[in-house]
Amino acid sequence: MMNWMQVCIETTEDAADLVSSVLIDAGAAGVEIEGGSHPDATGDEWPSDSPASDTVLIKAYYGEQEFEKVFEFIKPQLALMRSSSDIDMGPLYISVGMVADTDWNENFRKHFTAFRAAGNIVIKPTWEQYEYRDGDIVIEMDPGMAFGSGEHETTRMCLELVQKYMREGASVLDVGCGSGILGIACAKLGAGEVLALDNDGTSVRVTRDNALQNGAGHLTVRQSDLLKRADKKAYDLVLANIITDIIMRLNADVAGYMATDGVYIMSGIIEDRLGDVLESLDRHGFTVIETMSMGDWRAVAARRRDA
Repeated sequence: MMNWMQVCIETTEDAADLVSSVLIDAGAAGVEIEGGSHPDATGDEWPSDSPASDTVLIKAYYGEQEFEKVFEFIKPQLALMRSSSDIDMGPLYISVGMVADTDWNENFRKHFTAFRAAGNIVIKPTWEQYEYRDGDIVIEMDPGMAFGSGEHETTRMCLELVQKYMREGASVLDVGCGSGILGIACAKLGAGEVLALDNDGTSVRVTRDNALQNGAGHLTVRQSDLLKRADKKAYDLVLANIITDIIMRLNADVAGYMATDGVYIMSGIIEDRLGDVLESLDRHGFTVIETMSMGDWRAVAARRRDA
């Protein structure tokens, strides 16, 4: 049976979103928040039944493989955040433990229920019944330890933009596919072909299983570091719901994989880094056509400047 490494960080409620972003940037599938005043959970956060408190405990989960590298990333990022932010970060105490896979999934299943993610798109867990309405596009998901369930603002913004900019029969490239939710949505919305890429083997397996569950037979998934295993062709739509620094790496090469009139949708951008992403897009020959906001997160749609 597989085990997962659990990282717990004690911080303040005001700093919870910032600390959560560091943990997600480090590769967490999602975060669980305990304590605080118990505002409504957002994104891939699980609400807690624990009593309200002055401090917040944030938990995140990672695979055992190369966990030392994950931890080496988290510690300096938290130190940088404390030194550069005006927000009271609290103690930032860090503890690490091990959690059995069955325990993690049991906790996740208690909180993941069907919901309308964006427009006509409804996300429902494979283990739950759902009463369909006219026009619903229902995606059945079992994200397991792959990011994400579709609840996070970054994914919901991507789904909004996909419904706006993807045309019937489009060729789609999803870079950093996680659980496969964006590629599956494109397939159900009428994409002609979808190639999903992720560097994480768990994400590749989960995406393949979810695609089969949803009848998305024309979705292909490969393990790849960004574009290394992408077909060298002109895609009509490129998606990247990943962290800011990786988006900026992708910006340097992605134009060579896009149709002249193709659309590039990126998300996973924390508000403070939006300026960096926009500058990078401009430098690499893109024109921004739309920016979306949800909470502290931003999503951007862009086209090649020569379009």
